[in-house]
Amino acid sequence: MSLTEADFWACRVCRSINTQRANRCYSCHTPREVAGVKPTDLSVTEPAPVLGPTGTYRSSENRAVLATIATVAFILGTYVALWIGFQVGTLRAERQREAADQLFQSSQLLLALPVVLGVIALVAYGYWISRAVANLPPLGAGYSRVSPTWAFFEPLIPGLNLYSLPARTGEVISKLGGSMLGTSLIAISFFLIIGPPIAAGILLRIAREVSDPRREFWATLGTTLLASFTVQVVGLALALYIVWHIEGMFRRRVAGEGLAPAGEATHESGTTSSEGAAGS
Repeated sequence: MSLTEADFWACRVCRSINTQRANRCYSCHTPREVAGVKPTDLSVTEPAPVLGPTGTYRSSENRAVLATIATVAFILGTYVALWIGFQVGTLRAERQREAADQLFQSSQLLLALPVVLGVIALVAYGYWISRAVANLPPLGAGYSRVSPTWAFFEPLIPGLNLYSLPARTGEVISKLGGSMLGTSLIAISFFLIIGPPIAAGILLRIAREVSDPRREFWATLGTTLLASFTVQVVGLALALYIVWHIEGMFRRRVAGEGLAPAGEATHESGTTSSEGAAGS
């Protein structure tokens, strides 16, 4: 089946041609409803328009506070669970299997804390990053690759979140003007969070092969997991610093643009928009 003009739309901001299935420009990520025109309507003589602030800016600081509290709670809850696991492992290494099983059975709720608090922390982060993404257009910083709604769900999808967590914060920093400090810390934080579990898994596998699995392995397990998570905590602390680094960039951008924290930005047509234009 041959393609026609009706199968494409053009972005009047960067002049890229996109298929009708694309809701955002593949090049500059501007939504089709904002910059979409027919390819034949693009002017070859007039310069591409520069889109000004669109939508409503709403502070994301309260959401950053929630993400910080949720992350700290996850760290504390995980340490509690790992300490209990360390005690269980120590008892098993000392051949006190009955005492170890009793401690394990009586602490199952506490051992589940990391999973519950981890999900809550990811939800809190998604709640914050969705507002951060929504605040880019009102500040004249352009558009993210994803909508605010998708930015909320990305951190909750296993596997995808390994990419989206650093990518989305890096994108926000880039849209706000870039920051070598922020970009470097994102990379360091990523490796500090992802690296220790891999290293711990390799170390524990070696320990299981060369030691008495009934004794020395259990003694090694608790210590290794505690040490591994302590390194991850450093990465999580850097991640929180990045969140507040972005909040500082927002505050400076607001001051530079002369926008009130809860004020309305103006469409290029001169009319004010509703909150929905910025996304949830």
